[in-house]
Amino acid sequence: MCQRFSLAADLPELTERYRIDQVVGSYRPRYNVAPTQYAAVIVEEQRERKLESLRWGLMPYWSRDAVNADGPGIGDRPIFKRMTNKQRCVIPVSGFYGWETKGRARQPIHFVLKGRGTFAVPGFYEVWPRVEGGDIRAYTMLTTLPNDMVGPYSDRMPAILDDEGIDAWLNETNTEYRGVLGRIRGISADEMMMYPVGAYVNERERETPECVEPIRNFYSAIRE
Repeated sequence: MCQRFSLAADLPELTERYRIDQVVGSYRPRYNVAPTQYAAVIVEEQRERKLESLRWGLMPYWSRDAVNADGPGIGDRPIFKRMTNKQRCVIPVSGFYGWETKGRARQPIHFVLKGRGTFAVPGFYEVWPRVEGGDIRAYTMLTTLPNDMVGPYSDRMPAILDDEGIDAWLNETNTEYRGVLGRIRGISADEMMMYPVGAYVNERERETPECVEPIRNFYSAIRE
């Protein structure tokens, strides 16, 4: 599963890259996003693209698909078909984490695109009303089987959308999930690079740029 990701881009970069019309609330780069935390996603409402903060993890959170949903398997779940028909979103991501485990040691690995640019992960969201008023808007991201680079460290990895796929995925006039599922693809190992990062990532609340900085092998929790 994809359990942590980063979004290190600044706001001007995101608004230009994804043609954002409105930023709802405040935005700051994130270096270690964990489930149940809020992070920036892109939605389209009344033909206007909005960048807003949603909770990562559908409710109930203990559900197997709360954080990651199997992209090709959406058609097998009626609730997912309903959300994919109308409540799609795009999660901008700079990189995601996996872990190498040897004995009791766990070494976090950061996976990024070559060139370090952001990429668009397809997702969908749901809205739950609060008893005390207001509502909770929460999302899950779609995943695929890992490529050869990610496979040794995780059994799933985020799916990706190209530029045309982003437009189709967010387009409100596409109200049938079968019409947009074909836009989802995996990320090949040739498009990516990986490197070890510090153990800061193991702490859910750690949110500093050091989380995404590569470390020398000497400082790795697992040394060859």
